[in-house]
Amino acid sequence: MIPHQFHQDISAHPAGTVIRVKHGWYDHVAMLGDRAVAGERSVMAFSAQAGGFVEQPYMSFARGQAVTVEGYLGVLPSTVVMHRARMKRGQAYSWLAFNCEHFVRYAHGVDVDSPQLRQWAFLGGVAGLLTLAARAG
Repeated sequence: MIPHQFHQDISAHPAGTVIRVKHGWYDHVAMLGDRAVAGERSVMAFSAQAGGFVEQPYMSFARGQAVTVEGYLGVLPSTVVMHRARMKRGQAYSWLAFNCEHFVRYAHGVDVDSPQLRQWAFLGGVAGLLTLAARAG
């Protein structure tokens, strides 16, 4: 995987490169696309706002925020990654079952997981245990 770096010049990165933008209390991840949309580099995303798959201009994805280049996951060729991503067109977004992190990992053919979801579940579990301990004491 290419190391994390703040990067606004996206032209040198291959299609399928994972990018990240902060949306308040969570990060939204997507991939650089292989096409132009509205005169800009496309971004392939899977979002609650779109209800699932969306191929959008880079600036629409960024929404005025700094975008971080995460890198290229896995070893699949970018053409295969793009094809796998587009196969998700029509699938509904689910925060728990298939969110943006699941999407990029699925497209790259790596373990389909959501680290942010695991983090939130862990924090919820800790909060629950602390609540139980406070009630018992």
